[in-house]
Amino acid sequence: MKKTVESINRQFEALSAKIDPFSAEMLRDRDYTMQLADCVAKTYVMLNNGMCEELTVCQTCAQQRDYLRVAMEHFETVVQCGEVSAASEAFYFDFVVRLERIKKNIGRVLESL
Repeated sequence: MKKTVESINRQFEALSAKIDPFSAEMLRDRDYTMQLADCVAKTYVMLNNGMCEELTVCQTCAQQRDYLRVAMEHFETVVQCGEVSAASEAFYFDFVVRLERIKKNIGRVLESL
């Protein structure tokens, strides 16, 4: 189980490295937003597969996985429409905050293993 969580943690770190916690300006670059959506998708798949592999799924992990799916779809929509609305910027900053929370939770899990 520890290897699975460590792998998921590395993917979350890679996702974190792609974001700017202070500005949503990069969302205006379609290539960047597509890369972000792809990274979110990869993280979603890793989390989902890890949950399936371990067979023990807490409610928090399931909610995080579901949130990643919503985020992936949201960023893909931004790419398709090519417009960054105020709502998209707000979603992005919520995503930044939630991503940090998820990483802290993963860190606590790793410490307990």
